[in-house]
Amino acid sequence: MNYFSPTPKNFDMSAYIDTVSGLTGEMSELEFEKRTEIIVYDILKQGEGFSSVEKGPHFRGTPFDFFGYKGGHPYIVEYKGSLKSFNTPGETQKRRLKAILNEINGLNIALLQVKLLKGQYRILYNDELDRLFDMRRAPLDPILKWIEERL
Repeated sequence: MNYFSPTPKNFDMSAYIDTVSGLTGEMSELEFEKRTEIIVYDILKQGEGFSSVEKGPHFRGTPFDFFGYKGGHPYIVEYKGSLKSFNTPGETQKRRLKAILNEINGLNIALLQVKLLKGQYRILYNDELDRLFDMRRAPLDPILKWIEERL
C-alpha cells in the first residue's frame, strides 16, 4: 500500500477573505461546503489543472462532491474543507466511494482537503488514497467488554 501524504500547497486567499471570515465551526457541513464551493473550483481548475469541474448530484447518499476532468480522465472529487484541519471521509462514505470505483471502469478519484484559515490544501489522487480505503475496521471486542463491565 502507498502511504504517501502530499505536502500542503498554498492558494491565494485574497479573493476569498469575505467568504472565509463568514465561516464558523458551528455551521453545518452542508452550509460550510456550499459557501466554499467557489474556492474548490478555483483550486481544482487553477491549482490542479482540471479542465472542467461540476457539482456532483444531489442524490441522497452521494459520497462525493464534484465531478471533473483532468488530463482527459474523469474524476470524482471528495472535498473536505475545514477552518483549521485536513479532514477525511467517514467509514460509510469511504465504503460508498470504493463501491463506485469498483463499478465504473476508468473512473478516478481525488480527495481535496482544505485548511481555509491558512490558505492551504492538499490533494490525493487514486492510489494515494490506498491508506484511506484500507478498510480494516477497529475491533469491537474492547468496546463491547468496556460496556459489559458497566452493565
